Amino acid sequence: MKELKIVQLPTPAKKPLLDVAVGPHYRHGSGIAQIQQCWVIALIPAMLASLYFFGPAALRVFGLCVCFSVGFDLLAEKLAPSRDLTSNWSSIVLALLLGFMLPLNAPWWLIMIGCFFMVIVGKKFFGGIGAHPAHPAVLSLAILQLSWPGRMDNTDALKNIDWSVTMIEPMRLLKTLGASAEGQYTWFDLLVGHQVAGTANGMVLFILLGGIFLLLAREIQWQLPVGFLIGLIGSATILHLTNPDVFATPVFYLLSGGTVFMGFFLITDHTTSPVNRTPMLLYGILGGVLLILIRGYSQHIDGIAYAILLLNLCSPLMDMIKPKIKGAEDV
Repeated sequence: MKELKIVQLPTPAKKPLLDVAVGPHYRHGSGIAQIQQCWVIALIPAMLASLYFFGPAALRVFGLCVCFSVGFDLLAEKLAPSRDLTSNWSSIVLALLLGFMLPLNAPWWLIMIGCFFMVIVGKKFFGGIGAHPAHPAVLSLAILQLSWPGRMDNTDALKNIDWSVTMIEPMRLLKTLGASAEGQYTWFDLLVGHQVAGTANGMVLFILLGGIFLLLAREIQWQLPVGFLIGLIGSATILHLTNPDVFATPVFYLLSGGTVFMGFFLITDHTTSPVNRTPMLLYGILGGVLLILIRGYSQHIDGIAYAILLLNLCSPLMDMIKPKIKGAEDV
């Protein structure tokens, strides 16, 4: 018999692999309902300010929005069950966001139609929270503005309010008088909400307090509002320096209408905004630039709804900007 020889083959060189060892990993432990509840808490200061200024009229708008929104959500859950449960509070947050932007005298049927488009069309048709490509509340607002522009007139809604402020929307007056309209308002009045706007989206100081709460609670990332401020202030400064007779100062654009509301509560939506830091910053900058361009060169008085819808279209493209994974180059 021939003697068997054991031949040892050379060991191939090991390639560096990505380390996926266990722990120490951190688990936050909060669910969707807890996140949405934080948003509700952040909206409370502006809601209280609106109730202080407008009383039962503001409470009617908020109450109807919540009732219709939750009702449509329950109906959709019963007819087409999904993982997007009514108990996750997302419909309540969307209802309040929509209520902030509606005029104070919005009729019940207009609120009902808005909540239908927001919950059923804007959210449920796309699979619920986490799946919709456009902000449901903003989509609903745009539909209402295009369908019933007369009913969505904030100046007409507040014409009977007895307070010593210029009873016309700042952006509307800016389009009429040019930059001289800025002299009709003081920055303090704009800051504390003494201006014609939606039910609560013009309560700038109180919205800012809620936005700071979300930042401190780490429910939103700072890159989004900071990028928005950079884009808005930068583009508004360029336009003002180019034509100071037509375009107002950046401070006026910032404090007028729902600008701060857009920067802290609309572009920061978890579903429609990018997930990485650099895209977040770019997303915010683009949002500020779009808002100023629409306000400055279009016939729309405010332009927030259309700026956000255009911005939502850019989110998937910006999400393609991803950080490189270190250690997996040769895998």
